[in-house]
Amino acid sequence: MIQQLSIINRIAAALVGGYAFTWGFTALGIAGLVALGVDFHEAETAVLLLAFLVFLTLFLWVFATSRIARAWLLLGGGAVLMTAAAWALQRVLLG
Repeated sequence: MIQQLSIINRIAAALVGGYAFTWGFTALGIAGLVALGVDFHEAETAVLLLAFLVFLTLFLWVFATSRIARAWLLLGGGAVLMTAAAWALQRVLLG
């Protein structure tokens, strides 16, 4: 029973946490490149190509790490920080 919960926890961290982290990475990457003068669609394409590799790396790392709490903390904290930074940068660019 405990082993099943551990596996479910890792799957949830890999999917939900990895997706949230990748979303933050993508938003911040696009906003950062646009702030540097790159065309929006070029920035979007470049960052989305990288986002696949980021998600895949995080997905595999969650199953390889020995401490799932650290994985949740890194994924959740990174997602919140990058999304907040992207939101702030977008407000500066649009304002």
